[in-house]
Amino acid sequence: MKTALPLFAVVLLAACQPADGQGTDSQTVTPAANTQEGTRGAQDPTVSSIIALDSEGLRLVDETTGSTRLLPFGAPQAEAEAAITAILGQATETGDLEECGPGPLHYANFDQGLQLLFSGGTFSGWASRGALTTMNGLSADANRAELQAAGVTAFTRDTLEDEFELGGIYGVMEAGGQEVGLLHVGDNCFMR
Repeated sequence: MKTALPLFAVVLLAACQPADGQGTDSQTVTPAANTQEGTRGAQDPTVSSIIALDSEGLRLVDETTGSTRLLPFGAPQAEAEAAITAILGQATETGDLEECGPGPLHYANFDQGLQLLFSGGTFSGWASRGALTTMNGLSADANRAELQAAGVTAFTRDTLEDEFELGGIYGVMEAGGQEVGLLHVGDNCFMR
């Protein structure tokens, strides 16, 4: 699965590019049935959707048509939660983080290791500790060699272990520095 999902993401990315280079289709993604590949919804078994991590929010991909829809940072909390719930099911945990750098944040944890963060009632960040990938295949399941093959050459060291950035997506390595432990973008509540 580790190699199949990145390959699938590359195929999807190619399918999503219109011939004239004008961008992606902005159709609404309809949730679908859970299967073992990807991250799929549980409502309509005729359409299959996955979530791709994105530096501007989360990208919802319709596997049937290849169309994508960005769930952008700044979207209302209710809209963001509904879109992700349609694909992953109900949040497994929600709560408030009072003492964060950007101010108090509300969080919702979902299956697949996805955490959504909200500030002032809007979607303001995400963190991933699972197999969800970017459109080019980067996930929190990657190792240092895979990161270097993807173009990550610089790591910074701080109290959170080695950190890196690739295309506006930030990552934190596990202790020992050989495996990715977390990918994130936007607001967070890390204590450094």
